[in-house]
Amino acid sequence: MSANLLSIFITVLGASFSIQGVNRAEFWTYQQEWATHYEDKLELVGRYGDFNVELGVLMFEPSKHGPSIRKPLRLFDYSIGYNPRELEVRLGRFYTTFGQGLTLSSGADDDFRHYKSLQGLLGRLNLPFSSELTLLGARLRDVFFQENTYKIMNELDTTDQLLGADLTTRPVQFLGIGGRYVRINREVDPTPRAFTELFGGNCQLNFGPISTGAEIAWRLGTKPGIGGREKGVGYIINLSATFAGFSVLGQVVDYTRLGFPAGVYHYNDPPTPIKSGVAINRGVDERGFGIQVSGMPLNGLYLEANLDRLFVHDDTSAGVVEAEVKGRYSLATSWTLELKFNHLFQKNIELGTYQRSADRPAILINYLIGQHTFALEAELGWITELPTDTTHITRWRYHEPLISFSYGPGEKWLFTLGWQGVDQDSLKRYDYQTSWPVLEAVYNISERNVLRIRIGAEKGGYTCSGGVCRYESPFRGVKLQLISRI
Repeated sequence: MSANLLSIFITVLGASFSIQGVNRAEFWTYQQEWATHYEDKLELVGRYGDFNVELGVLMFEPSKHGPSIRKPLRLFDYSIGYNPRELEVRLGRFYTTFGQGLTLSSGADDDFRHYKSLQGLLGRLNLPFSSELTLLGARLRDVFFQENTYKIMNELDTTDQLLGADLTTRPVQFLGIGGRYVRINREVDPTPRAFTELFGGNCQLNFGPISTGAEIAWRLGTKPGIGGREKGVGYIINLSATFAGFSVLGQVVDYTRLGFPAGVYHYNDPPTPIKSGVAINRGVDERGFGIQVSGMPLNGLYLEANLDRLFVHDDTSAGVVEAEVKGRYSLATSWTLELKFNHLFQKNIELGTYQRSADRPAILINYLIGQHTFALEAELGWITELPTDTTHITRWRYHEPLISFSYGPGEKWLFTLGWQGVDQDSLKRYDYQTSWPVLEAVYNISERNVLRIRIGAEKGGYTCSGGVCRYESPFRGVKLQLISRI
């Protein structure tokens, strides 16, 4: 969502009082049995002098649709903060990440509907030499939307206690260093002295157009059920360089028993080098690299190439390889032509699928004339899939075409007509469906209110964001969404 929110300022006793916020309301109607669900997510921030208050509401009300029982979810969050120039103290809900997430990671992703928040007390102190010290004590709550319903992923572990400290400093302009420590006390630990510790540090060097950095973390944990210490380690190395309009980004990762816990949710989320967001087990057993080269060799022409690889340490049982090349050419402000080719290979990533390879060439054309906008997008996927159980099926080979056309008569409206398909009629991953037409209208009611109406079908499937993946159920029906900004 946009960060450019309209603020309302009121002068009260010589200080500025402001309120800003965003509300997202949605209503879904399923074609199957005309089941429904509605959802409302409200975030408000009020500021007065050095004080601020944040309020958050998430309400999810489904009717029963499908074989499983859909549970409603009602969450009310708050935080109270005191923020003078050199200090921040916050009580309630907050989000924070230490370093690149090897020891602690939390955040909100509205597009992916993943809200991993901390509930407790946070203090942050600004020190000399561009230094910052963060201390916190909190409990985690991981809310995730999958298979058309919200779930609290750590519902059985909400009593875990989290203590953390993070110190970063930049003593000179070209050098940044940091250190951090996280302790997790769990009720499932067998003895009072059995707890999990995550600690590590980082270093960042900048020399003109070249920037390089590394972060390392260790985990000292408890062996489930039997006690005793269990060790893990992980590191990530980054390099970026920019020369004469070209840039190179590189990343190397290696994680061994670092992700904690090794189940459906994590206190830390080590980054994945895969561009599409796929991970194997989120830091439990992974190593790989990612490299991206981009630049503008000619005026209006942008080129980009990526190569990413992530495998378990035995290099055979599970892994991901992604390669992509993309070119975009813009002619003044009227025409934009983009060509892209993506190759994605996965081995033992999705449940029930041993190997899956997808090659997807795509084209995107945008044309602007006066107040009229036209866009055409087309993609064709060549898929090869080998299931884990080959008793009845040895190998699938099929295609996934996609085409959409958009037209905007001005700033108020945007209409899109699209279709996705698959040329196999017995694919379990899409509930044995083969065609998904859709019509969407976006109405910009005002600068602060946008209404989106979507009628038709969505194929769903396996999607990932930042190393977190989920299975999205196919959808047929009507979706309405209203986003309002205060």
